[in-house]
Amino acid sequence: MLSKIWRFSHFYLTVSSFLFLLLAAVTGAFLAFEPIQEKLQPFHIKNAEDVSVAQLINTLKNKYDEVLDIEVDENYFVKSNVFSMDVVGDGQFYINPFDGNKIADIPQKNAFFEFLTNFHRSLFLETPGRIFVGIVCFLLFLIAITGLLLAIKRQGGFLKFCSKIINDKSIQYNHVALGRFMLIPIMILALSGTYLSMDRFSLLPDTKDVVNNQKSTPNKTISFSEFPIFKNTRLKDVQKLEFPFSNDEEDYFILNLHDKELKIHQKTGDIVQATNYPFTKILAILSFNLHTGKGSIIWSLILFLSSLAILYFMYSGSIIAYKRLRTKTKNKYKADEANFIILIGSENGSTKILGKIIQQALLKVGKKVFLDDLNNYTSYTNIEQLIIITSTYGEGEPPSNANLFLNKLQQTKITKSFTCHVIGLGSFSYQKFCEFAKKIHSQVLLQDNINVPATNPLLIHNQNYEQFRNWILKWSTSLDLNLEIPKELASKRPKETVFKVVDKQNIIDEYDETFTLTLTAQKRRKYVPGDLLAITPPNETSERLYSIGKNTKGDLLLSVKRHSQGVCSNYLNNLQPSQELKVTIKKNKDFYLPKKGKQFILIANGTGIAPFLGMIHQKSKGSVSLYWGTRTKTLEDFYKPQILQAIKNNTLQAYHVAFSKGESPYKYVQDLIIRDEEHIAKTLLMGGTIMICGSIAMRNVVFNLLEKICTSKKLKPLEQYNNNKQILTDCY
Repeated sequence: MLSKIWRFSHFYLTVSSFLFLLLAAVTGAFLAFEPIQEKLQPFHIKNAEDVSVAQLINTLKNKYDEVLDIEVDENYFVKSNVFSMDVVGDGQFYINPFDGNKIADIPQKNAFFEFLTNFHRSLFLETPGRIFVGIVCFLLFLIAITGLLLAIKRQGGFLKFCSKIINDKSIQYNHVALGRFMLIPIMILALSGTYLSMDRFSLLPDTKDVVNNQKSTPNKTISFSEFPIFKNTRLKDVQKLEFPFSNDEEDYFILNLHDKELKIHQKTGDIVQATNYPFTKILAILSFNLHTGKGSIIWSLILFLSSLAILYFMYSGSIIAYKRLRTKTKNKYKADEANFIILIGSENGSTKILGKIIQQALLKVGKKVFLDDLNNYTSYTNIEQLIIITSTYGEGEPPSNANLFLNKLQQTKITKSFTCHVIGLGSFSYQKFCEFAKKIHSQVLLQDNINVPATNPLLIHNQNYEQFRNWILKWSTSLDLNLEIPKELASKRPKETVFKVVDKQNIIDEYDETFTLTLTAQKRRKYVPGDLLAITPPNETSERLYSIGKNTKGDLLLSVKRHSQGVCSNYLNNLQPSQELKVTIKKNKDFYLPKKGKQFILIANGTGIAPFLGMIHQKSKGSVSLYWGTRTKTLEDFYKPQILQAIKNNTLQAYHVAFSKGESPYKYVQDLIIRDEEHIAKTLLMGGTIMICGSIAMRNVVFNLLEKICTSKKLKPLEQYNNNKQILTDCY
């Protein structure tokens, strides 16, 4: 419930302040360069801030007839307002505090920045505008807070807030990742703007602490340069020093420091009165500097990036909101009229798109169907089929529109028996892949009057539309329904690259057939081992992904196991040297061999060795060990020349193999891991990286073994190594 409150708050706060935030962010991005421009002016003298006030006064008194005041700004530029009868000059200008010489006249404020400043502060609406801007600053702070709470929820708790954010290639990932990075600067920006508005309208207490000292006697008259307060005060501590207008003893020096104002007797140098600034004023000065970047190039650049980040959040947030609103449910039939009920669990609305595909297909064949959120589950009068499609949020938790479902499932009395199917959407990048769908399936199995045909839920990785479509067709066939399901989701087709086959090698044994394709691009394309090759066979619309390897010449290498009924594997197997094919290269940065590290362990089974065939030829500062499980010695011989070449070049330090169908003391790659658990534990402890490529079944077994090793060797939990990117996977 709280998650839903934060989400709605985050959304409506942003919507209500969208226009003002947009204008403030755009003008703020430009204004961030004003302090930088000021800082780069040649008015600063090295070490000027360390000059004492006494030294500066002595210099100015010897050079000018009269000194009215001295100012030191945030950049330690020293301004003086002086009068002279000589050709030295008079007026207000920048000086060199060491010799008192004029450096430059004080330039007029840049007209462009002055225009933007006025617009940024009040939108040219004067007092009402400044009120609006202050409110928007406070709303920005609330937006940041609600966003923080949502990010904490997404990460699985406050303690996991700084842990790795799973990159699911979505705009939500960019929104959360950038939000976490820019959270503190944006909150400072928002709070300082809010505080300045409150100070502008005198909404803060202003209690001054005034200390009156005894009046001095004229008998103690000393020169200005001998005043203790002037001798002990450096220019970096000064804001302004006003000189007496006359020789009258009641006419004092007024010295404005950063935290107080001092009235100094012009004859004796005694502090007549000290007025400590209220904390609110000190905070207002700090807020001004933090909000504008005055005096700091680095902070100004951070403010510039913060303004750009706000603009990006508005863009990405709009896309997320649009997707969520686009999936708003529209039903032709009421819940009690429908025979087919589709319930959706989705955090951002994307899952509902798949539910709508089934809904529209059923409506076209005249079926009564009702689409709704999982939280709205109830007893349905005419239900025959219930289809549950859900994603998993954070660490195995339900999405915000499904957090009540399991309780409702227990409490709702079922008046009519029906058949239930559970489909889970997720990513293998998450350790608790489709965990919520698994929980639903296990609970549904326990319910009376609910028929569950499948022993396990259908779990789909990265919204694999082909897998989803195949399930619908199989399900509809079992019900004697002829549903029309689109072959692909409407999306922009990625740019394709033409590759030519330069070599093909086949190997056939009694268990399976494997082959390799060596490809070269007609136009130069950058790719590295670990990237993915997306191939769409002729007359097909769904792409298949293959891990990319590289041979010693730098050509792209594919290792493929041919399946008798496999459309894509047979298409690739029929290719011959000199033939061409169009493919798409997809970056897979989460599965690159790290550039830094002392130990690397590569674990693969079957054709999962493909990306490692390229990685073992990459130069690395660390030690690389390859563990591979294959069927027979014949298959090993197929790849062994490349492995031996890597060992010869010393880019691969150790190689271990297990044969599941041949004579060997080790049957599977996991047997090798058990044997070398000391090496595995040492690698994790030293900050090394373990990379896993191959089947999901193998990956799950390896994960279980790694958890046992972490426990037995008293290491950190496996999840921490996973979050630290010490365990990288690319499994299928």
